[in-house]
Amino acid sequence: MFIFIKHGDNQQFLVSTNCSVLLLLHYIRSKLRLFKTDTIDLCDEKGTMKLFFLMKTPGDYASKFLTPRSTYYVCRVDRGAPGTRIENSYRAFVPLLKHPEPELIDALRTQCDLLERSRVKLLRIQEAKKVVPVESSVTLQFKSSGRSEEEGPTRRGPLFKTRADFLSRRDRHR
Repeated sequence: MFIFIKHGDNQQFLVSTNCSVLLLLHYIRSKLRLFKTDTIDLCDEKGTMKLFFLMKTPGDYASKFLTPRSTYYVCRVDRGAPGTRIENSYRAFVPLLKHPEPELIDALRTQCDLLERSRVKLLRIQEAKKVVPVESSVTLQFKSSGRSEEEGPTRRGPLFKTRADFLSRRDRHR
């Protein structure tokens, strides 16, 4: 099947969805003369992003995610400046249209904000899980028993399993 891709000043072209998502996005980039490094995605007419740029398996067929004969807009995904602390942040989803509808822009802004909040929340969770090894400044000295550490610790006396065992041992030593 096919879909309509709208861009620029109300221009559109047809695209087959019988290919991988990776190939589909590559074709759209070349058709719009975008750089290979530009991160793009598609959104429907309501502004719902398809989030293809986050896919773990971009080899999946596009027909699995896109409705045949529907219209989609190309959006650029703006990230933070490279080499900075915010380089992985989501700054904006920008529709590549000359005059986008205000509702479309609002929907894209809302999704971008939600995605950024969930990214920050996930980072905080990951940082909380990290355990930082702390080296002790105190070194304990052990008395050498003549045995190697591999043999295990030495046991001085029997272990008492019940209170009765303990009392009977105590009575013997009196």
